[in-house]
Amino acid sequence: AVAVEGVDDPLVGDLVMRHSVSARRRSSLSDAPRMLRLTEPLQIAAWELLVAGPGRPSRTNQIARSLGLSREHLSRQFGAGGAPNLKRVADLLTVLAALSLLGNPAYTVAAVARMLGFTTPSHLRTVIRRITGVPVGEAVRLADRDVLAKFLRGGARSRLARR
Repeated sequence: AVAVEGVDDPLVGDLVMRHSVSARRRSSLSDAPRMLRLTEPLQIAAWELLVAGPGRPSRTNQIARSLGLSREHLSRQFGAGGAPNLKRVADLLTVLAALSLLGNPAYTVAAVARMLGFTTPSHLRTVIRRITGVPVGEAVRLADRDVLAKFLRGGARSRLARR
């Protein structure tokens, strides 16, 4: 197919979006809101904002601002009804982005940690293990749905909530 610059721009933009990393992740996680017990409109709206980007999700205060809420209110409401807290869901999506990048042999853990804003590669490894329950080398081979299942089994609640 041939696209003409200036004429087919909207078509090409739509085509790229349909096949982007974000679109593939959104598709692979289509059951996630139900599995995470996100039932309220506010929870779904926050999920949509979290899953919209290709890398690390937006910060809680950015999402709250987009939804016209305080950060505290969003955090409380997001975790209502047995849903995981917002921080953990953001960690899940960050881990999925990291594992996607780490699936490319050109990217090292150090490079991915830097790209996603982690202070050290060790911090990224710790978050991956906390979310998946397995080391990075094993986690890289998991499909998004498998990571979600492991998250639901062990990493969905914060350390404070598990005490």
